[in-house]
Amino acid sequence: MEWRDHEVLLPVGGAVARRSWSVRSLGGDVNAEGGDAVRFGRGRTPVDYLLVVFLQRQLSLISELTSTKLIARGLAPTTAGEIFNHFGVLLLATRFEFGSRAELWSTTPPTKHMPDPEFSSRTGMSRNGFDNLWSNLFFSRQPAGGPSTVGTEQFRRWLVNVFVAAINKHREDHVTPGDTLCVDESISKWYGQGGHWISVGFLMCVAIDRKPENGCEMQNTACGRSGIMLRLKIVTTAADHKANLNAAEQGVLHGIAVLWRLVAPWAGSGRIVVSDSYFASVEAVEQLAVSGLRFIGVVKTAHRRLPMASLSFRELLTRGDHVSMAHVCTSGRVDMMAVLRLDRDRRYSVATAGSTQPGPPCERLQWRETPGGAQRVAVTVPQPEVAATFSSCAAKIVQHNR
Repeated sequence: MEWRDHEVLLPVGGAVARRSWSVRSLGGDVNAEGGDAVRFGRGRTPVDYLLVVFLQRQLSLISELTSTKLIARGLAPTTAGEIFNHFGVLLLATRFEFGSRAELWSTTPPTKHMPDPEFSSRTGMSRNGFDNLWSNLFFSRQPAGGPSTVGTEQFRRWLVNVFVAAINKHREDHVTPGDTLCVDESISKWYGQGGHWISVGFLMCVAIDRKPENGCEMQNTACGRSGIMLRLKIVTTAADHKANLNAAEQGVLHGIAVLWRLVAPWAGSGRIVVSDSYFASVEAVEQLAVSGLRFIGVVKTAHRRLPMASLSFRELLTRGDHVSMAHVCTSGRVDMMAVLRLDRDRRYSVATAGSTQPGPPCERLQWRETPGGAQRVAVTVPQPEVAATFSSCAAKIVQHNR
């Protein structure tokens, strides 16, 4: 590829029109961006919003399967309302610090500075009732015939894969994202025995040095405007991943195959996909361009066919300085640009959307040493339009990860 020094003053591939996001409930009511402020005011509670995006049919299936397990153990069956309350207790438990789960039902506060958890009165669910549901909770059916029909690993994955597929289908049918899509990964911490080599626990425990927790890794897509999670893909073993690749995915890089599965429902829509260095490469840009999607991503290691050698020698003096190079296609128009920008460090990006025109500055609070001592100071860093688009939605999944 031939790159040339070029300030991209017009958006690559043309401007991307702003799109509002919306969510359609099972009853057909459309909840559009900004609509609540006009129509509903303060009349809705957080539970109302949860019910709009929750899988009601899956809730009934979970209730049915869990009741079957409870009856087999001589316990009373459950209901969809109890299952929903059980999920609420799980969410509430994340707001308390505890050593064992039993402490959440204690009526004695751990210290005089903290309230007593007392989940029985807070939630209406006893400790025994919670434990009975927790130990018998089932999300989906497994294939008839046992592991011999599909293999042991695949058979066990059915316990969660069907649920994840239902989530993806529900969000695809009911959520219309805005003009940007954020692609990233999450890790759900594993507290017990784990690893794909034992028969207890889940199938694969992911441990990455730079991640604060070890556990189940999921690659996911979120709406860049609302932050609503749109699509999940659970990371599996390399053998399982290769076995599930279709013919078109066999000859591409691993990151591109994963990226395509995460954004495939919105192919041809012209939306901008924003990602970190796990997915960013020239090959990913080209694949999405063929599929009718734009791309902005930070490049670290997958820099083949990018002008990294030329950009790495450029001198940038202050935060906000940038330099760009453009790739011109056979028709004479710019179809891709590489941007080097100085912020805390030097950041390389590849994009098929946006321009290097000045965009909204990046503002953040940082500690600075002053004559009166350390103080938090508002730091304003200028940035080009392409960087502003990236920073506006790149952290949506990070916010989910907390």
